[in-house]
Amino acid sequence: MLTFAFLFMKFMNKKTFYFALLVIIILSFRFYASNFYPALCTDDAVIILMLHNFSLPHDIYFWGQDRYGSLIPLLGQFFFKLFKLSAVSSESITHYILLIAGYFGFAGLFQSYSNKFIFAIIWFFPPFHLIDFIRNNLGIQYALIGIAVFALNELYASKTTLYSLKQHLLLLLCTIVLILSIWVSDLSIVTIFILLCVLFFFYLKEHNFAIGNKFYKKPELYYIVFGLLTTVFFIHYAKSHADKIENYEKFNDFNAIIASIKIFCKSICELFTFKSHELFTSIYLYLILIVSGLCLFNFRFIKLNDNNKKWLIFFMIDGVIAFSVIMLSKWSYLNGVPRRYFIPVYISLWIAFLIILEHLQLNIRLKKYIEMILITAVIIGGIGTLYNFKYVLWIKTLEPRIKTANEFKSLGNIGIIADYWYSYINACPDPDMIKATPNESSYVRNRKLADDVFKQNKLYVIKDNWLDSFPDSLKQFGHLLLKDGEQFYLGGSDVCKYKEIK
Repeated sequence: MLTFAFLFMKFMNKKTFYFALLVIIILSFRFYASNFYPALCTDDAVIILMLHNFSLPHDIYFWGQDRYGSLIPLLGQFFFKLFKLSAVSSESITHYILLIAGYFGFAGLFQSYSNKFIFAIIWFFPPFHLIDFIRNNLGIQYALIGIAVFALNELYASKTTLYSLKQHLLLLLCTIVLILSIWVSDLSIVTIFILLCVLFFFYLKEHNFAIGNKFYKKPELYYIVFGLLTTVFFIHYAKSHADKIENYEKFNDFNAIIASIKIFCKSICELFTFKSHELFTSIYLYLILIVSGLCLFNFRFIKLNDNNKKWLIFFMIDGVIAFSVIMLSKWSYLNGVPRRYFIPVYISLWIAFLIILEHLQLNIRLKKYIEMILITAVIIGGIGTLYNFKYVLWIKTLEPRIKTANEFKSLGNIGIIADYWYSYINACPDPDMIKATPNESSYVRNRKLADDVFKQNKLYVIKDNWLDSFPDSLKQFGHLLLKDGEQFYLGGSDVCKYKEIK
């Protein structure tokens, strides 16, 4: 791996970088887009089905929740209705367009092609414990933040005090994507607040901490006011049309905070002591620890201009505050402090680290060695995710989950009742032909789909994770069902046909 990193660094230039970036994006899409993702689950399926049946205001948030705005189902309508692509393909393409835009937004902070390449692997091939970055709304949130960072960098590239049409368009773009990021994830409020505070601090610093009349003439102030008012009205409207309101903003008490910290520390200790059964991530962490030590030892040689300092401070504060919010959040604690919540920490601290690395004034050989170790580390982390899918996780395959679900199309126009995790996912290959719902004692996110199940020509029950055996009769959603045939195996599940007794 080090040999590969050495050779790649030796021949790194603009052409090799963009070729490598294209390969990284294609491979990431091949393994992690919904069309191909081996661990595609019902939560992913909800997004695909929302895109297929998109209707406002019902679908303004993830079904059954008052958070996670449905930006991808909304934008995916372009590919679904105009180009007549399937819902799953429309979701995959839309998702990756946002991820690619976010990558380029953040990558603009780096001048070195080596750092751009390292960040590409960090972004498109995260380590196993943070793979939800590719799939989760928090990843889309940061993709939008990346677009805003691009707009702000372009805005302040020139020192002119006269704002052209281009600069006003950049301010408008920044405002819109930040509003969307709050809709996508409420946690974005914290990031945006930090961003505004850092930008304001550097504005004051530039003007010797005297605001003066010029501040009130700055267009940014009025875009902020416009964005704030628009966000308040839009989010209030969105929340008022949510299916269910959940109090996930509550904070832990002292004991719960300590318990959350213990859970986190235990997880980290297991990784460093190779007890987590995740060899690749453990090696990844040790290599990063080595590089961090080298950078810290040489930190006195760092040279930053105000623009670099601004972004370094922003990302470091964002990473630290995001970590603190996770530890303080009662919702996080009740969910066992899940790794996906650390996505903001992962992205922000990596960007901060790469900014530091880029501006360390080291001799060329030492810097090349550091970059080689980093490239080796992130490639090992990325490979580790695929290794886990193939050999460690329960799925033990890289075959697309959607391909397995596609087997249900052989049954024609059908309805499916199953446990939550075996329900919506099996309707994704063709939501017009296949209607699916969790059973009435599971998490039914969309009652209309439950009603649609009983309008289908045939009805099938999946017993996995729900029934020990197929009963002769079954009552669901007020409908009495009678077993109609012998059970069989299809789409990775035990299935049996039922008919309704009217």
